[in-house]
Amino acid sequence: MNVYDLHKANPDIFKQFSIKDVLFLYYHCPQKEKILKLHSPYNQLTFSISGRRIFHQGEHTYTVNKNSGFLLRRAAFLQEMDDTIKGWELMAFYLKDEFLKKIFNEFRPHLPLRDLPPQTNEMVIPMDINDRIRSCYLSLIPYFNQSDSLPQEILLIKLKELLYNVFINPKNRILLSYVNSLANGYKTPIWEIMEANYMYNLKLSDYAQLANKSLSSFKREFEEFYGTTPGKWILEKRLERAKRLIQTSQKTVSEITFECGFKNVSHFSRIFKEKFSLSPTEYRGNN
Repeated sequence: MNVYDLHKANPDIFKQFSIKDVLFLYYHCPQKEKILKLHSPYNQLTFSISGRRIFHQGEHTYTVNKNSGFLLRRAAFLQEMDDTIKGWELMAFYLKDEFLKKIFNEFRPHLPLRDLPPQTNEMVIPMDINDRIRSCYLSLIPYFNQSDSLPQEILLIKLKELLYNVFINPKNRILLSYVNSLANGYKTPIWEIMEANYMYNLKLSDYAQLANKSLSSFKREFEEFYGTTPGKWILEKRLERAKRLIQTSQKTVSEITFECGFKNVSHFSRIFKEKFSLSPTEYRGNN
Protein backbone atom coordinates (compact mmCIF):
# COMPACT_ATOMS: atom_id res chain seq x y z
CA MET A 1 0.00 0.00 0.00
CA ASN A 2 1.36 3.41 -0.98
CA VAL A 3 1.19 5.21 2.36
CA TYR A 4 1.62 8.67 0.78
CA ASP A 5 -1.43 8.14 -1.45
CA LEU A 6 -3.38 6.77 1.52
CA HIS A 7 -2.60 9.85 3.63
CA LYS A 8 -3.21 12.31 0.82
CA ALA A 9 -6.60 10.83 -0.06
CA ASN A 10 -7.99 10.87 3.50
CA PRO A 11 -7.64 14.37 4.97
CA ASP A 12 -10.51 13.73 7.42
CA ILE A 13 -8.46 10.99 9.09
CA PHE A 14 -4.99 12.42 8.57
CA LYS A 15 -4.95 16.16 9.31
CA GLN A 16 -2.74 17.76 6.71
CA PHE A 17 -1.34 20.71 4.81
CA SER A 18 0.08 20.37 1.32
CA ILE A 19 2.63 22.93 0.18
CA LYS A 20 4.80 22.60 -2.91
CA ASP A 21 6.99 19.52 -2.39
CA VAL A 22 5.87 18.88 1.20
CA LEU A 23 2.92 17.12 2.82
CA PHE A 24 2.48 18.01 6.53
CA LEU A 25 0.59 15.45 8.64
CA TYR A 26 -0.63 15.21 12.22
CA TYR A 27 -2.89 12.36 13.34
CA HIS A 28 -3.65 9.50 15.69
CA CYS A 29 -2.85 6.35 13.74
CA PRO A 30 -6.09 4.45 12.90
CA GLN A 31 -4.28 1.13 12.37
CA LYS A 32 -6.35 -1.93 13.34
CA GLU A 33 -4.38 -4.80 11.82
CA LYS A 34 -1.41 -6.16 13.74
CA ILE A 35 0.98 -5.53 10.82
CA LEU A 36 0.62 -3.34 7.73
CA LYS A 37 2.68 -3.61 4.53
CA LEU A 38 3.40 -0.08 3.35
CA HIS A 39 5.74 1.76 1.01
CA SER A 40 6.63 5.42 0.72
CA PRO A 41 7.73 7.04 -2.56
CA TYR A 42 9.23 10.08 -0.77
CA ASN A 43 11.46 10.77 2.21
CA GLN A 44 9.27 10.62 5.30
CA LEU A 45 10.34 12.51 8.44
CA THR A 46 8.35 11.19 11.42
CA PHE A 47 8.09 12.40 15.03
CA SER A 48 6.37 10.18 17.60
CA ILE A 49 4.42 12.28 20.11
CA SER A 50 2.91 9.44 22.15
CA GLY A 51 2.36 5.73 21.88
CA ARG A 52 4.52 3.25 20.00
CA ARG A 53 5.00 1.44 16.70
CA ILE A 54 7.53 -1.16 15.56
CA PHE A 55 8.97 -0.88 12.06
CA HIS A 56 10.63 -3.64 10.09
CA GLN A 57 12.65 -2.72 7.02
CA GLY A 58 14.63 -5.49 5.37
CA GLU A 59 16.66 -7.22 8.09
CA HIS A 60 16.34 -4.30 10.52
CA THR A 61 13.78 -3.56 13.25
CA TYR A 62 13.15 -0.13 14.82
CA THR A 63 10.90 0.74 17.76
CA VAL A 64 9.48 4.25 17.78
CA ASN A 65 8.37 5.48 21.21
CA LYS A 66 7.22 8.78 22.63
CA ASN A 67 9.64 11.61 21.76
CA SER A 68 11.56 9.59 19.17
CA GLY A 69 11.57 9.66 15.40
CA PHE A 70 13.22 8.67 12.15
CA LEU A 71 13.82 9.59 8.55
CA LEU A 72 12.46 6.93 6.20
CA ARG A 73 14.08 7.05 2.79
CA ARG A 74 11.99 5.91 -0.18
CA ALA A 75 11.31 2.33 0.89
CA ALA A 76 8.82 -0.40 1.71
CA PHE A 77 8.36 -1.50 5.31
CA LEU A 78 6.18 -3.32 7.82
CA GLN A 79 4.41 -1.25 10.47
CA GLU A 80 3.56 -3.32 13.54
CA MET A 81 1.35 -2.46 16.51
CA ASP A 82 2.75 -3.15 19.95
CA ASP A 83 0.60 -5.64 21.88
CA THR A 84 0.55 -3.44 24.97
CA ILE A 85 0.42 0.07 23.45
CA LYS A 86 -1.85 0.20 20.41
CA GLY A 87 -2.25 3.99 20.14
CA TRP A 88 0.17 6.22 18.23
CA GLU A 89 0.08 10.01 17.92
CA LEU A 90 2.55 11.42 15.42
CA MET A 91 3.57 14.21 13.13
CA ALA A 92 5.11 13.41 9.76
CA PHE A 93 6.41 15.24 6.70
CA TYR A 94 6.82 13.87 3.18
CA LEU A 95 9.82 15.63 1.69
CA LYS A 96 10.84 15.25 -1.93
CA ASP A 97 14.56 15.09 -2.66
CA GLU A 98 14.62 18.49 -4.37
CA PHE A 99 13.03 20.19 -1.37
CA LEU A 100 15.47 18.59 1.08
CA LYS A 101 18.41 19.62 -1.13
CA LYS A 102 17.14 23.18 -1.40
CA ILE A 103 16.70 23.63 2.36
CA PHE A 104 20.03 21.95 3.10
CA ASN A 105 21.84 24.29 0.70
CA GLU A 106 20.24 27.32 2.35
CA PHE A 107 21.65 26.17 5.69
CA ARG A 108 24.93 24.73 4.41
CA PRO A 109 27.19 27.54 5.75
CA HIS A 110 25.80 26.97 9.26
CA LEU A 111 25.89 23.17 9.40
CA PRO A 112 28.55 20.95 11.05
CA LEU A 113 29.69 19.16 7.89
CA ARG A 114 33.27 18.25 8.80
CA ASP A 115 34.08 14.57 9.37
CA LEU A 116 30.57 13.30 8.65
CA PRO A 117 30.11 9.51 8.88
CA PRO A 118 29.91 7.50 5.64
CA GLN A 119 26.67 7.47 3.68
CA THR A 120 24.38 4.80 5.17
CA ASN A 121 22.56 2.29 2.98
CA GLU A 122 19.87 1.65 5.59
CA MET A 123 16.43 2.84 4.56
CA VAL A 124 15.43 3.97 8.07
CA ILE A 125 17.64 6.49 9.87
CA PRO A 126 16.75 6.88 13.58
CA MET A 127 16.65 10.45 14.82
CA ASP A 128 17.53 11.97 18.18
CA ILE A 129 14.92 14.41 19.49
CA ASN A 130 16.14 17.14 21.82
CA ASP A 131 14.08 19.86 23.49
CA ARG A 132 14.51 22.34 20.62
CA ILE A 133 13.36 19.84 18.01
CA ARG A 134 10.40 18.77 20.15
CA SER A 135 9.34 22.37 20.70
CA CYS A 136 9.44 22.97 16.94
CA TYR A 137 7.11 20.18 15.90
CA LEU A 138 4.76 20.51 18.90
CA SER A 139 4.31 24.19 18.06
CA LEU A 140 2.70 23.13 14.76
CA ILE A 141 -0.18 21.23 16.37
CA PRO A 142 -2.44 24.28 16.90
CA TYR A 143 -2.26 25.07 13.16
CA PHE A 144 -3.67 21.63 12.31
CA ASN A 145 -6.59 22.28 14.66
CA GLN A 146 -7.65 25.65 13.26
CA SER A 147 -10.20 26.00 10.50
CA ASP A 148 -8.91 29.32 9.09
CA SER A 149 -6.58 29.31 6.11
CA LEU A 150 -2.93 29.77 6.96
CA PRO A 151 -0.23 31.58 4.92
CA GLN A 152 2.06 28.97 3.38
CA GLU A 153 5.08 31.06 4.33
CA ILE A 154 4.36 30.49 8.02
CA LEU A 155 4.35 26.72 7.62
CA LEU A 156 7.53 26.78 5.55
CA ILE A 157 9.30 28.90 8.15
CA LYS A 158 8.24 26.50 10.89
CA LEU A 159 9.40 23.50 8.86
CA LYS A 160 12.74 25.14 8.06
CA GLU A 161 13.30 25.84 11.74
CA LEU A 162 12.50 22.22 12.54
CA LEU A 163 14.86 20.86 9.86
CA TYR A 164 17.65 23.21 10.93
CA ASN A 165 17.44 21.93 14.50
CA VAL A 166 17.43 18.33 13.31
CA PHE A 167 20.49 18.96 11.14
CA ILE A 168 22.58 20.68 13.82
CA ASN A 169 21.88 18.11 16.54
CA PRO A 170 25.27 16.32 16.88
CA LYS A 171 23.47 13.03 17.50
CA ASN A 172 21.87 13.22 14.03
CA ARG A 173 25.08 13.13 11.99
CA ILE A 174 24.10 9.99 10.08
CA LEU A 175 20.90 11.72 8.97
CA LEU A 176 22.87 14.86 8.12
CA SER A 177 25.31 12.75 6.10
CA TYR A 178 22.45 11.33 4.04
CA VAL A 179 20.95 14.75 3.27
CA ASN A 180 24.43 16.10 2.49
CA SER A 181 24.92 13.28 -0.02
CA LEU A 182 21.59 14.17 -1.67
CA ALA A 183 22.63 17.80 -1.94
CA ASN A 184 25.92 16.72 -3.51
CA GLY A 185 24.14 14.77 -6.25
CA TYR A 186 23.91 11.30 -4.74
CA LYS A 187 21.32 9.09 -6.40
CA THR A 188 20.35 5.86 -4.67
CA PRO A 189 21.60 3.03 -6.92
CA ILE A 190 19.35 0.28 -8.22
CA TRP A 191 21.09 -2.40 -6.16
CA GLU A 192 20.57 -0.49 -2.91
CA ILE A 193 16.85 -0.13 -3.50
CA MET A 194 16.42 -3.76 -4.53
CA GLU A 195 18.51 -5.34 -1.76
CA ALA A 196 16.48 -3.41 0.83
CA ASN A 197 13.04 -4.00 -0.67
CA TYR A 198 12.90 -7.23 -2.70
CA MET A 199 11.03 -9.05 0.10
CA TYR A 200 7.98 -6.80 -0.25
CA ASN A 201 5.19 -7.71 -2.65
CA LEU A 202 5.34 -4.60 -4.81
CA LYS A 203 4.63 -3.99 -8.49
CA LEU A 204 7.58 -3.21 -10.75
CA SER A 205 6.18 0.31 -11.08
CA ASP A 206 6.43 0.64 -7.27
CA TYR A 207 10.08 -0.44 -7.30
CA ALA A 208 10.72 2.06 -10.09
CA GLN A 209 9.11 4.79 -7.98
CA LEU A 210 11.29 3.88 -4.98
CA ALA A 211 14.31 4.17 -7.28
CA ASN A 212 13.00 7.56 -8.48
CA LYS A 213 12.96 6.40 -12.11
CA SER A 214 10.47 5.79 -14.88
CA LEU A 215 9.47 2.16 -15.32
CA SER A 216 11.34 1.86 -18.63
CA SER A 217 14.52 3.40 -17.16
CA PHE A 218 14.26 1.15 -14.12
CA LYS A 219 13.96 -2.02 -16.22
CA ARG A 220 16.83 -0.98 -18.48
CA GLU A 221 19.19 -0.08 -15.64
CA PHE A 222 18.20 -3.18 -13.67
CA GLU A 223 19.01 -5.54 -16.53
CA GLU A 224 22.28 -3.73 -17.22
CA PHE A 225 23.33 -4.16 -13.58
CA TYR A 226 22.02 -7.66 -12.80
CA GLY A 227 22.05 -9.27 -16.24
CA THR A 228 18.53 -10.62 -15.80
CA THR A 229 14.96 -9.34 -15.55
CA PRO A 230 13.57 -7.84 -12.32
CA GLY A 231 10.92 -10.57 -12.05
CA LYS A 232 13.44 -13.44 -12.20
CA TRP A 233 15.86 -11.77 -9.80
CA ILE A 234 13.16 -10.91 -7.24
CA LEU A 235 11.78 -14.45 -7.27
CA GLU A 236 15.24 -15.96 -6.71
CA LYS A 237 16.00 -13.56 -3.85
CA ARG A 238 12.67 -14.27 -2.15
CA LEU A 239 13.14 -18.02 -2.44
CA GLU A 240 16.66 -17.84 -1.02
CA ARG A 241 15.43 -15.72 1.88
CA ALA A 242 12.56 -18.13 2.51
CA LYS A 243 14.96 -21.09 2.49
CA ARG A 244 17.21 -19.32 5.00
CA LEU A 245 14.28 -18.59 7.32
CA ILE A 246 13.10 -22.20 7.12
CA GLN A 247 16.60 -23.37 8.05
CA THR A 248 17.37 -20.89 10.80
CA SER A 249 14.07 -19.80 12.39
CA GLN A 250 10.99 -21.24 14.01
CA LYS A 251 8.66 -19.07 11.94
CA THR A 252 5.63 -20.80 10.47
CA VAL A 253 5.27 -21.29 6.72
CA SER A 254 2.52 -18.67 6.79
CA GLU A 255 4.80 -16.15 8.50
CA ILE A 256 7.61 -16.84 6.03
CA THR A 257 5.20 -16.43 3.13
CA PHE A 258 4.22 -13.00 4.44
CA GLU A 259 7.77 -11.87 5.26
CA CYS A 260 9.19 -12.89 1.89
CA GLY A 261 6.61 -11.17 -0.30
CA PHE A 262 4.70 -14.17 -1.68
CA LYS A 263 1.00 -13.85 -2.45
CA ASN A 264 -0.24 -16.75 -0.31
CA VAL A 265 0.90 -20.03 1.23
CA SER A 266 -0.22 -22.24 -1.65
CA HIS A 267 1.59 -20.06 -4.21
CA PHE A 268 4.73 -20.01 -2.07
CA SER A 269 4.66 -23.77 -1.44
CA ARG A 270 4.24 -24.54 -5.13
CA ILE A 271 7.15 -22.42 -6.40
CA PHE A 272 9.35 -23.43 -3.44
CA LYS A 273 8.88 -27.08 -4.39
CA GLU A 274 9.58 -26.30 -8.04
CA LYS A 275 12.88 -24.73 -6.99
CA PHE A 276 14.08 -27.09 -4.25
CA SER A 277 12.15 -30.33 -5.07
CA LEU A 278 10.63 -30.34 -1.56
CA SER A 279 7.75 -28.46 0.03
CA PRO A 280 8.70 -25.92 2.72
CA THR A 281 7.58 -28.35 5.46
CA GLU A 282 9.52 -31.23 3.91
CA TYR A 283 12.59 -29.05 3.47
CA ARG A 284 12.49 -28.06 7.16
CA GLY A 285 12.17 -31.70 8.18
CA ASN A 286 15.28 -32.62 6.18
CA ASN A 287 17.47 -29.86 7.69
